[in-house]
Amino acid sequence: AGFREAVVNLHHLGDRLRDALGDAEAGLRIRYSVEVELLGTGGGIAHARELLGPGRVLVINGKVVADVDLRDFLGGHVESGAEGSLLLRDDPDPRKWGAIGVDATGRVVSILSARSPIPPEGPVTGRMFTGIHVMEPALVERLRPQPCDVIRDAYIPALEAGARVAAQRLDGYFAEHSTPARYLAGNLDLLHNPSLVPHPPGSLTGIAPTAQTAGARLTPPYRIGPGAVVESGAEIGPGAVVGARARIGAGARVRNAVVWADTVVDGELDHAVATPEGVVPVAGPADG
Repeated sequence: AGFREAVVNLHHLGDRLRDALGDAEAGLRIRYSVEVELLGTGGGIAHARELLGPGRVLVINGKVVADVDLRDFLGGHVESGAEGSLLLRDDPDPRKWGAIGVDATGRVVSILSARSPIPPEGPVTGRMFTGIHVMEPALVERLRPQPCDVIRDAYIPALEAGARVAAQRLDGYFAEHSTPARYLAGNLDLLHNPSLVPHPPGSLTGIAPTAQTAGARLTPPYRIGPGAVVESGAEIGPGAVVGARARIGAGARVRNAVVWADTVVDGELDHAVATPEGVVPVAGPADG
């Protein structure tokens, strides 16, 4: 999408994120803003301002998987002349998530209970915020490096002051992995339908060339990562993600589950996430 630099906020298990991401990926320079105290969606941006630089900023929640053309999104924002642009999606009950009202021109006219002093043009539609947005410097400057919320402490004051806040609609796939159940469901979504994200960071299905699966029973869909070992007699799938260097013991059965890298699984694993520290069970049919 043309971006060359990224800043990642670190707090809980920050060292693990840094180890996983490194300093660069596919031409993207990665730097880190360490939050000793958790600063929220607003304070985290303000705290990272020196790293982000003086210009506009694209912000994405780290837990989001979405089919979005960031180049088009940014272009639409620049064309709108808005102080900020929110990427929104339709939801059966947007009020559950904090509805954002958008008029027929794509201008945000309400956020939660706050209203713009400028009357809307045409009908107003309530939509859900995806956690993806673009902020101009004037909007970023409303934030302080202290615990605060980007919506309540930047967007709402700007809206009430009459600033233009724009919205664009996301029509493609969207998932946010804020709970183990949603994380598992998102992995299974992409196993069953890899085309949901046209630009994945890597292979979503199949067997990595360096994985070992001789003698195992494999039922699609599945993804078996590099260096993983699935021993003879083990059963994988349907609906299984096996991470890099993981080991699935002989006679084990993994289905509707995610196995993290460097994890050993013996026995039955169904509707769960297996990590090196233990298994996180997920209640309910997350594969449905």
